[in-house]
Amino acid sequence: MPVRLPRAVTLLAFTLTSCGYVGPVLPPSPELPQAVTDLSVIERGDRLFIAFTTPARTTDSLPVEHFSQVDLRLGTYQTPFDFNAWAAAATAYQLPPPPAADPSNPLAISMNQQIPVADWVGKRVAIAVRTAVKKKDHFSAWSNRAVINVVAPIPPPVIHVTSTAKGVLVSWQPSPGATDYRVSRKAAADNAPVQLGVSQTNNYLDEGSQYDTPYVYTVVAAHDLAESLPSRPESITATDTFAPSVPSGMTALAGPNSIEVSWQRSPESDLKGYFIYRSVDNGPFEKIGDLLTVPTFSDRNVQHGKTYRYQVSATDQKNNTSERSTPAEVSY
Repeated sequence: MPVRLPRAVTLLAFTLTSCGYVGPVLPPSPELPQAVTDLSVIERGDRLFIAFTTPARTTDSLPVEHFSQVDLRLGTYQTPFDFNAWAAAATAYQLPPPPAADPSNPLAISMNQQIPVADWVGKRVAIAVRTAVKKKDHFSAWSNRAVINVVAPIPPPVIHVTSTAKGVLVSWQPSPGATDYRVSRKAAADNAPVQLGVSQTNNYLDEGSQYDTPYVYTVVAAHDLAESLPSRPESITATDTFAPSVPSGMTALAGPNSIEVSWQRSPESDLKGYFIYRSVDNGPFEKIGDLLTVPTFSDRNVQHGKTYRYQVSATDQKNNTSERSTPAEVSY
């Protein structure tokens, strides 16, 4: 006669024989965020501007949904550098944690902090940050450290802009403490000023500027990682009132039936052409012919036994005309 097992025993036997392999039990996550690696600092005006991005994952690659604390510290830099000693003496700045992240798509979040320089002028300081997601004494490792020599705030330069034949000239008086000047220009099509270059003197020539185009210029004075606020913007719409250079290399050669006059081509990109002038037997110079587009002229209205002198001037598309060249003389 078969023996009927109790129902509980039957269920246990079924469970043991039907379950798949479960695998090892994982320890709980330490919930330590990865360290910040991109902390940077620059002194601008009377403040230190600090920037970094928070990590998206923990050290065991789990997504960071929210931070409980962002601990930024600033303290005197010492050699050799020891993070523990530095952190114990550094000033702590507690930043508001960033908004909670989507755990299915964790992203690094940009953060910024401004700190007045008044208490740190003349000191070499180090800055670092760490974060926590679990509890206040459960921090990530310290970030990369940013080191800066804090100097007295550099005043923004007062600039002037002037139109010249070679471009817009931006000039200023030197700012105390500055060694470099970063020149920026904004045209109508630009969303923001574009840096043109850096000058170690008190002026900068914008040779890439165009006539009849409005521009706005600003200059920032700088020294190492310290810079001034931008100067007050100065606007200009340059107009072409500048004549081409005086033609050079004039020659006049007598031929069988003419005098051949030539000169060096003018280098200006907006050149329109040349006017030629002639003097006969030391008489007054008079313009002959129409506008020339090439640097040569054949004078066929000549007579033997006379002396001819020639001058030439250059004119541009705005009808700005140069002075006349040095005369070239020939006896025919």
